[in-house]
Amino acid sequence: MTKSIGIPELAGVATYAQAARIGYSVEENVKRLLRIHWTERRLMQTMWAHLPVWEVKCALALDQWYCAEHCDWLRRRVKEMRHPTPPLDQPPNSELDAFLEEVLRAQNPPELVAGIYGVAFPALREAYFNHIQHSNPLVDHPTRRFMRFALLEVAEAIEWGEKALAALTRDETVAAAVWEWRDHLQLYLESAKGIAGDPKISVQEGDGRRGTRIRPLEAPLPPPRASEPFTPDFEPQRDERFHGLYNFEFPPHVVYSAPDVPADERNLALLSKRTLEMDVPEAMASFLFERKDQPWQFYLDYSRQLWDEARHAMMGTVAFESRGVDWTQIPLNVGFSLRLNGHATAQERQILLYAIEQSLMPGETGKRFEYETAVAAGDELSVHFHDYDWADEVLHAQIGRSALKREGITRDEAIRKGQEIHERTWQALEQYKSREPQVNWWPGFVKKVLGKESAVANKSLPEARIVGE
Repeated sequence: MTKSIGIPELAGVATYAQAARIGYSVEENVKRLLRIHWTERRLMQTMWAHLPVWEVKCALALDQWYCAEHCDWLRRRVKEMRHPTPPLDQPPNSELDAFLEEVLRAQNPPELVAGIYGVAFPALREAYFNHIQHSNPLVDHPTRRFMRFALLEVAEAIEWGEKALAALTRDETVAAAVWEWRDHLQLYLESAKGIAGDPKISVQEGDGRRGTRIRPLEAPLPPPRASEPFTPDFEPQRDERFHGLYNFEFPPHVVYSAPDVPADERNLALLSKRTLEMDVPEAMASFLFERKDQPWQFYLDYSRQLWDEARHAMMGTVAFESRGVDWTQIPLNVGFSLRLNGHATAQERQILLYAIEQSLMPGETGKRFEYETAVAAGDELSVHFHDYDWADEVLHAQIGRSALKREGITRDEAIRKGQEIHERTWQALEQYKSREPQVNWWPGFVKKVLGKESAVANKSLPEARIVGE
């Protein structure tokens, strides 16, 4: 053996003994990566297909982006190891796809969280962990490196899911139904031999409520829910804390840029607009799910933007929480996602989103103006948030421009079409206005939060040119 001079060998990635272990062959490695990739991709699509309660929406927005990032890493690694590249846009295993089809069929938020965070993600964590443990640490270092990042993110998602599921299943009847759903999914997962195709002799499960049991691997599969084509419901949802979902009067769209309104009130309008932005990822999720024929870059880019838009809504909630304001009492109407998801094609939703992004670029009315408004108001937290919001929106404009360019749609054409789509879908909201009174709530809100009369009280406000972010 070579004499050591005390410096760790092999760049510290392994000892000589560890690196001498025979791990997965390239063929076996690629087979496993294809299955893991398909799982991440289908879970990403499942998260787009459901628009549940607010806090679950926030987590899905984050984790669909994590799934997209993991998919991208996996795709690149597969391409490095195999030429020609094996198919990446079709299921590598029918039993695995059957399991993922069942996860998609969740019928309510508890089932959705249980399926993704209680069954699929733990199985994915096991697949990543096993790969790291059994692959050679030297020859397969590139795979192991990104899997360590993926494992961390999946573990964080599972931790959130456990807490969320505990909150969603306080009712014993709901809890029992969720356990039945988890058992259903577990059988399909076992039939697929797990995410990566690892055979098991048996599956041992245990918890404080049901004790421990051993279930044979070959247990018969229950009838699938995926017996008919899946039809998503893209009507936005809110829980009982919210009100004013169909009150489409939203003065902040105009107040934030009104020249005769003081900076503190305009800043309050901006924070209200940020909080309203949750309906943007709701619209994005629908066109991401429905546009199934796009190149991979389309899904990767827009998954990031979807997470950014959800973060912007969260920024608004943080700002109000820091002021001690119950932000669920703001009439956060669902008009944007409602009119687009129900009254525009998937491509039209994408075009309008780009048109809005472009409208935010001019310095005198766009994101620079919003940032300067927060500065003028002396609100350090708002300044911090709008600094990053501005940077995000520049990226989003680039994403939209690149996506539409691939389809032969120019910037000017998109802006013209976007205005047409806005006007047509805005008229479609008339049919929903009878669900709630259309009232101007802004003066009362300003009085409550700022302790003074609104500068636009008793004034008629013009209609916003494009109503969105």
